[in-house]
Amino acid sequence: MICAITGIFSLTFSWTEPVDPRLIGILPVQGCINLCCVIHLLGISGNAHFLPPRVTGEARVMQFNPTTSYKESEGSAKGSFRETGPAGLVTTPLGDPLVQELRKRNALVIPDKEQEITVLLRETIEDVFKLTPRVSALWNNDSVTITFHDFPSVEGCKIIARGSPNCCTMNPCPMCSLCGVLIAEGRDKVVTLDKCSFTSSSRDVTAVFSILP
Repeated sequence: MICAITGIFSLTFSWTEPVDPRLIGILPVQGCINLCCVIHLLGISGNAHFLPPRVTGEARVMQFNPTTSYKESEGSAKGSFRETGPAGLVTTPLGDPLVQELRKRNALVIPDKEQEITVLLRETIEDVFKLTPRVSALWNNDSVTITFHDFPSVEGCKIIARGSPNCCTMNPCPMCSLCGVLIAEGRDKVVTLDKCSFTSSSRDVTAVFSILP
């Protein structure tokens, strides 16, 4: 009886979620905004480009913010700035820790076909990390539109948008960054985040990526 009563009280007063999703969404906000401000102060205006290892010679996908428009070219980076190739800032994407976690615990294999990448995104975001209930991807030649349906952490998107409208595309949060990294490495092409938007009514977040030829 004591065990049964204890169990009933535990279930009655326990949360349905271990951590409030709103707080999870707020956690990366200030870091995203801070780096975006630094990028602006350096005179860099380009959106985030995800460069596959073939382009940089690095062991992982890197994020590159060019000073102006970017045309794909190989180049090496030492520290934070490119030594050769177009000028800009090179950083490790915010989604990289998630990718490394997948490699370590889930034996990550990134496919190169569009539909298989879509399946990978769903399995990763919905099942492994449980970041949102549903993910959809629409491929259209040289672009892909990814929607996070009913995104529980949309509050963070709202705060970033209020702080700096261009911040989402210049320094993507871990969620969008994870998608950019997986697409860039899978397709072995440079991928840039062109647009990120959300709808308050449905809590859907949509990210539009371009795949450079």
